[in-house]
Amino acid sequence: MNPLLVLDVVRFELRRSLSPGRIAIWGILVLFPIALVTAIRLLSNRALENTEDWGLALYFLIPEVVCLLGLLLWATPAVSTEVEGQTWIYLAMRRSGRNLVLVGKYLTAVLWSCSAACVATTACVMIMGSAGGLKLWFVICVLSLLSCLAHAALYIMIGTIFFRRTMVVAVSYTLVVEYGLAFVPAIANRLTINYRLRGLLADWMNWDTARTVTENIGGQESAWVHVLVLLATSTALVAASILRLTWTELPTQQEG
Repeated sequence: MNPLLVLDVVRFELRRSLSPGRIAIWGILVLFPIALVTAIRLLSNRALENTEDWGLALYFLIPEVVCLLGLLLWATPAVSTEVEGQTWIYLAMRRSGRNLVLVGKYLTAVLWSCSAACVATTACVMIMGSAGGLKLWFVICVLSLLSCLAHAALYIMIGTIFFRRTMVVAVSYTLVVEYGLAFVPAIANRLTINYRLRGLLADWMNWDTARTVTENIGGQESAWVHVLVLLATSTALVAASILRLTWTELPTQQEG
């Protein structure tokens, strides 16, 4: 796969994304955590200076909410929009065309969502004042990037399997697995992406309260294990999506 052609797809998708509607959505994703953090700062009886409390709140707001909301909008419909727009048949006729578009849309979704997360993190850390700091800003930004890489690959994979009800399946998976199973004190929650992200937050910030019950009972894994699992998961899911598109004939709108 030619990296230059992938970059061409990314540039095309970014230009196409610069519409008033999508820019407004990006702005809402940025303003959502900023508004909540500002409200907490202004409405609390006294300014919270506990870095751990602020950090945990910021983690749940950005890597686990903002990133996922953005990716649901940008990564999940990567294939279905081409099918509904009747352009998939032209992509399938070109050598590696479908794969180039898939990877390009994946990277575009990561860029859009991660940029919103980093901008929101920067503003929130500034609002926090002394409870924030450069280390917290850096950790949340890195966690946002890892969250976007892994969740975008997951949603892309869902989109290649359930291309007719992609959003319903992706939202259901997110609620049941990432927001449900991830908090259940069982070994199964080690399979979730959010489990790995919380483990990194606890390791990098030395916050024991960020660890899950599973970690406290079954033992703690090192930070490099969490990073390796997240990167391997992202790569494997994107590769599986490419194979799915290579060996599966997706129906066009006319065939549906």
